[in-house]
Amino acid sequence: MNTHPSELIHSSVKPTPGCPRLAPKDHHKDWARERYKGMENLLMPSFTPDLKGLDEEGIRHDVRQSIAHGFFSIACVAPLTPLPEYKRLLEIVCEEGNGRILVGAYVGEATEEQNLDLLAHAERVGCSHAVVVPRFFAPASHDDIYRWYLRHFEQTNLALVLYAQNNALQRHLHPSGFSLETFARLTELPNVVGVKLTQTMNPIRAMEVFERLGQSLQVGPVHLDTVPLLAKSYPVQWSGQWCVESVQSPEKPYAVMFMDAIVKGDWDEALRIYWTLEPAYKAFYQLQTPFLQKGGHPWMHMKYFQWCVGGNGGIIRDINKPRDQVPVLTAEGRQLIRSTYSQIGIACASESDEEFVVGLSNLKKGFEPKDVVTRPLYES
Repeated sequence: MNTHPSELIHSSVKPTPGCPRLAPKDHHKDWARERYKGMENLLMPSFTPDLKGLDEEGIRHDVRQSIAHGFFSIACVAPLTPLPEYKRLLEIVCEEGNGRILVGAYVGEATEEQNLDLLAHAERVGCSHAVVVPRFFAPASHDDIYRWYLRHFEQTNLALVLYAQNNALQRHLHPSGFSLETFARLTELPNVVGVKLTQTMNPIRAMEVFERLGQSLQVGPVHLDTVPLLAKSYPVQWSGQWCVESVQSPEKPYAVMFMDAIVKGDWDEALRIYWTLEPAYKAFYQLQTPFLQKGGHPWMHMKYFQWCVGGNGGIIRDINKPRDQVPVLTAEGRQLIRSTYSQIGIACASESDEEFVVGLSNLKKGFEPKDVVTRPLYES
């Protein structure tokens, strides 16, 4: 029987009213085959003008935007907030999503105690799934990393998505930086439902993942250039947990349409849409890849991408990473992003970068650009 998380609930969990509920573990793989399908975006936090707190209305605006884009799910970005704020972010997103969109949590804190606390919180407030990443764990063997995952996974009823990324702490296990042997063992757990393939993954390793895991898990390639090739041989029904707004708008949801055509096996339509969005995807890939390879992300650029197509915008905090991991958004960078949208027939929602600095929600509250004194990742 295919059971959606909103239909059944573990007896020990009392979720926030209106948020998706959780199915018993033995139904998760059926649920994922039916519902974990389409494009999943990243939702980044919005902050007050002094960067000291969350801008809750701005976050709610971006949840509504995610729904307007046609995304089936939201993955909430974790590195930009401390744990207490991130927990509140999950609450806000689940409240605003109100069962209209799936909500996923990223779990990769410094200690297992923090990870287990976050998993319990995500389940309690209504997240449907979580991506659990051993960011601070240096395993000596494949068995070590399997036991690390097992200690976390046995404690939650959430659907779980693995992250196949090049983790420097695991390169001694395999040059790709993740243990496919461990992932294959984890597929036996009933609530492990999917695996995300990072954007920079070698196509050969991507093929290996599909060969080993594709019949058990929903495998989601991020690199759109590989999707049609992989989908010719393996089941592909989702991509996500990246800045999908970089290649579409709510009015022109190219990526959503692309994945829909892939799922239907309509190759002519999929390729037609691919070549429509290709200039924007190529630009985003070229922007992000050097930072991913060094363990970072262009976070400020991603916030600007989302604002250009109607997102809340606003300055984000500096998380004190080297600039070759988390770069500053310059005027040249903003112009490049705007011109990229123009190439695929999308008009940016506003021409004022100063409005981006403040954020739509803060503008409605009467704040002005002069009120945003600290702009750590933004160059005028």
